[in-house]
Amino acid sequence: MSIIQPSLSVIYTKTVRGFTLIELIVVICLVAILGATALDRLFWYQGQAEKASMEYTATMIKSGLWISTANLMMANRNADIPALATQNPINLLAQKPENYLGELTPDNIESLAGGNWFYDNAKHQVVYIVGQRHYFIPDTPGDYTIKYGMKVLYGEMELASGNKVSYITGVALMPLSKYSWN
Repeated sequence: MSIIQPSLSVIYTKTVRGFTLIELIVVICLVAILGATALDRLFWYQGQAEKASMEYTATMIKSGLWISTANLMMANRNADIPALATQNPINLLAQKPENYLGELTPDNIESLAGGNWFYDNAKHQVVYIVGQRHYFIPDTPGDYTIKYGMKVLYGEMELASGNKVSYITGVALMPLSKYSWN
């Protein structure tokens, strides 16, 4: 029994070591790299969500313009259609977007919060202010707005006599700003 006793004491007296300083630094670096990558992806996803929301709202405004144009055409009020291009198209929506600031004549757009829409009374434009700017690349550096204007669309029809007649086909919401959202 005295032979077993010394071998057990060797097993129990061995001490457990902790992390060395080098191992700790490597782990902290790996966690930092993974965190930075995750944060970069988070910003990208936020930008893509904002882009999708902005495009959805623009599509709803376009639909409102087309429906209003169709209603005027059905009522045989074609002469009233060009006036749609000078009115606030957001008023045509059944429900205004939650991030709509109203009709403004902004002196300083930078003071307005990003992620919002407004209608510029002076220029007759619908404007979106980009909130997530990490992956947004404007055509004009520093201009983080996307502007839309209304345009009356005309078609042309040739009559049997050889004369061409112009007629209104609708009112479209046209992007005035060039940008890319990567």
